[in-house]
Amino acid sequence: MPSFDAMSVSNQVLGMNARNFLYLNRYNKGRAKFAADDKLTTKKLFIKNNIPTATIIQAFATRKGLKNYSWDLPKEGFAIKPARGYGGEGILVFKNWDGLSGTTISSRAYTLKQIKSHILDIFDGIYSLQSIPDKAYIEGRIVPHRFFKKFGSMGLPDIRIIVFNKIPIMAMLRIPTEESHGRANLHQGAIGVGIGLRTGITKYAILRNKYLKFIPGTKIKTSGIKIPNWEEIMLLATRAQIVSGLGFAGVDIVVEKKRGPIVLEINARPGLSIQNANLASLRERLERVEALNVPNAERGVEIARSIFAEKFSHKVKEERKILSVIEPVTIFFNGKSGEYKAKIDTGAYRSSIDKSIVEEFGFHLLPDNIHVSSASGGGVRPAIKLEFNLGGKKISTIASVADRSHLQFPIIIGRRDLKGFYVNPLLSHEQKSSRFVDQDDHYEYDLPEE
Repeated sequence: MPSFDAMSVSNQVLGMNARNFLYLNRYNKGRAKFAADDKLTTKKLFIKNNIPTATIIQAFATRKGLKNYSWDLPKEGFAIKPARGYGGEGILVFKNWDGLSGTTISSRAYTLKQIKSHILDIFDGIYSLQSIPDKAYIEGRIVPHRFFKKFGSMGLPDIRIIVFNKIPIMAMLRIPTEESHGRANLHQGAIGVGIGLRTGITKYAILRNKYLKFIPGTKIKTSGIKIPNWEEIMLLATRAQIVSGLGFAGVDIVVEKKRGPIVLEINARPGLSIQNANLASLRERLERVEALNVPNAERGVEIARSIFAEKFSHKVKEERKILSVIEPVTIFFNGKSGEYKAKIDTGAYRSSIDKSIVEEFGFHLLPDNIHVSSASGGGVRPAIKLEFNLGGKKISTIASVADRSHLQFPIIIGRRDLKGFYVNPLLSHEQKSSRFVDQDDHYEYDLPEE
């Protein structure tokens, strides 16, 4: 493997022609690009590979399917999207629904007849990337983590990460505005805020290529904002790039209130304004990692945090989260999720889950059993691949399966899955929530002058 210092790099800003010739044409093959352009196909691919994304409620491909649908939709809202849309065009996000009509987040009222007419327009390809006939789908409304609500009520803030060769290259927070009509698109008037890859802390912000010191309408400085769940977000973006088959991708992630980070969509032709938001060259970073052999997503994130570290990153302490003995966990599998109370057990090496939950979700048992030891002696148990959210962090592990129906908690979390946490046995979850984890108090920093 060549050393980082030995690589020839260019400090030039990456332009569109160079992006297309050097990276898109070489690393994004036709089949992967076609699939990425179809957001419905991509979402199904993510669900199949246990990558968290918004729930698909219904998909429409024909007028007959549209005519026969019951329209029994969540009262708290949903989103209607074209499968092959671009730039946020054709997306309607509803904040309420009574079965016959609803109101969008921009306070526009729609009747059922108007919604059907909108979906027929989607069928005709009005919003599609190549203006060809399209499909439409309805997905569950995403409720953002309260951390992001302070940036404004218009639209859904997201995080765009450019991933290349299994390595996160550059990132920014995108904040919708009234000018962008609630869309997180910089060309339409959204705000782009560059994010340091090692720390997850913002430094610069742009609006229409003008730099901002404060988020408009607030007293929040655009620099010094620490994004929650940052390492998890980078890992999720990298996993999404690998699964998509794209070598060079823009991955859009939102942090959902209950589920944590989820993939919104993936873009085979990500824009280049992210360079302005970071005051850095994409081309220079891409050239530094192009020749590397990266075995997996975890190693890719390690490389990104090492070679793209900010100058001040050594002054930022890594934060560890405090857990009580009993914690809520959210399990994800095959597009479904469920919340359970789990016991944090540092005396157990491996996590364990009750067989009733395994049956409820339809988990597939691994071909090989695993050896476990407990106070009652050792033994062999079946196992599953398990993904869950604990304390705002997504964890992927191998868990043993047991009959825990006679026990108080259906899940125990072993020390193998507690990396990055502190456990306080004298602390209740309620105390921790009110005294130690006020996110708004922990995610803003004053950065040193350069």
